[in-house]
Amino acid sequence: MELGIYKSVQVLKVDAHRKVRVRPILKLDYAAEVTDTLLTIDEFFSAARSQPIVFGRGENGQHFPAALLGLGRKRNWFLDKEGKWKSGEYMPAFLRRYPFVFVESDGTSYLAIDEQSGAFNEEEGEFLFDEEGKATKYTQVVLGFLQEYEAANKRTAAFCAELQRLELFEPIVIQKWVGFQAPLLRNIKRISEKKLENLPREEVESLVTKGYYKLIVAHLISLGHIERISN
Repeated sequence: MELGIYKSVQVLKVDAHRKVRVRPILKLDYAAEVTDTLLTIDEFFSAARSQPIVFGRGENGQHFPAALLGLGRKRNWFLDKEGKWKSGEYMPAFLRRYPFVFVESDGTSYLAIDEQSGAFNEEEGEFLFDEEGKATKYTQVVLGFLQEYEAANKRTAAFCAELQRLELFEPIVIQKWVGFQAPLLRNIKRISEKKLENLPREEVESLVTKGYYKLIVAHLISLGHIERISN
């Protein structure tokens, strides 16, 4: 996974960031080489219309969903020549939250920023704190977005744990021509349609009741985009 988009993460503090403002990021340089990114189940239906949804496995042994944004060399297929996200294509929340992020310390989450982002300055844009040192409405909206993102991550973990319990994952290797023929992506998974079909009736009904079965369908349909992003 391409997680290194944050270069200098610092917890947001009044004394250090009282005068800091944030302007819109018009050119998405930070995402130019991102070829896969984390995805939550809340995004499956929107993402499935644009990009393939696959699954990886973390060092803790737990699976997680990811959106494929490019194949082969480090190039994000969803960015145009001007560095903007292509019109009509879905942009994962993991990238939309930049340059903000939560960091944890002693079990508590704190709002932080990537201080190296060009979005931050002292001349133009939205203030992060008001004159009294309180979070502005803009900052409160950002905080709410990140809180919902974290909640979606927990729902996603529960979904993946259920798929793992049912042993529905199977390996997939994507092999495309990029100068030479070679398997470009390894150790990624998809949901096995055969294993899904062979599930006991009560397990299928449970997936439907929990809203998981339609997410599985979205994932399977999304795999049809692999050919598109390889061009």
